[in-house]
Amino acid sequence: MSEAYLQEIQKVELDLLEKFISVCKKYNIMYYADAGTLLGAVRHKGFIPWDDDIDLALLWPDYQKLMEVAPRECEYPYFFQCIYTDAEALPGTCRLRRSDTTGFTRWEQENIGPEYDRGVFIDIFPLFYVPESIEERQKQKEKVLWLWEVIRGHDAYQYERRTGKRNAAYSKYIPSFLKYYETMGEDFDIVKLKEEYLHACAWGDTRTNVVGESSVKCHGANAMWDTEWFENCVEMPFENTTINCPAAYDEVLTRVYGDWRTPIKGASEHEIVAFDAKMPWRRYLQLQTEC
Repeated sequence: MSEAYLQEIQKVELDLLEKFISVCKKYNIMYYADAGTLLGAVRHKGFIPWDDDIDLALLWPDYQKLMEVAPRECEYPYFFQCIYTDAEALPGTCRLRRSDTTGFTRWEQENIGPEYDRGVFIDIFPLFYVPESIEERQKQKEKVLWLWEVIRGHDAYQYERRTGKRNAAYSKYIPSFLKYYETMGEDFDIVKLKEEYLHACAWGDTRTNVVGESSVKCHGANAMWDTEWFENCVEMPFENTTINCPAAYDEVLTRVYGDWRTPIKGASEHEIVAFDAKMPWRRYLQLQTEC
């Protein structure tokens, strides 16, 4: 990955971050730097030198509020991508994108339809309250993972209908989707299915002493934190701006990374396969079709 590439994509990412922060301030929504972005803020006062993405997190109540207000605050070139603005959006994350750019992942390239926005993006994750009892956690995990399989089966089913090709990663989940579809009949709606997934992750919206990022990592040891760690935040330098971090950032980072103070160079998990800071994604796809 060239230094010029990093500088270009990080510039767009910072613009998206500023837009996101402005929406949060307007509606009094609390957010936190997450994952590698939190690590970068604390250790480097900006991006991890080899990183090309920004990750943010909100407690579930604030996340719900963000999904309600952000779409109307993000006019072109910004696009707030969630299940209510794009039915193909991932259910476990929102993405704020710049539609006048191109930046999409291998997963998006291989699994999503042609109308899905493919601009450069930042990821926004919900932090759900985790049930206190082991029994309740097991029930929740089973439901979350079942609905995740149904959604992935739906994606694979639509992909095969659209392209005539088999989705190697998710075709095994098509029977789960068809079973769900049979029970819903004419009432099936992909947005409602993704809402059901989110509410399974939220498990009653009741505040508990533990929060976590529910997905295929449901209740993973390094994806759960004490709720009190997110009760206070500190504003820290991040490149040419500042970013909110949990005041207990040491505890959070240690849970996720262990010895987080020692840099270990790694690749971005996003696997960006196409990037152009100046070309709108629709034009990019058009040129690819013409080639």
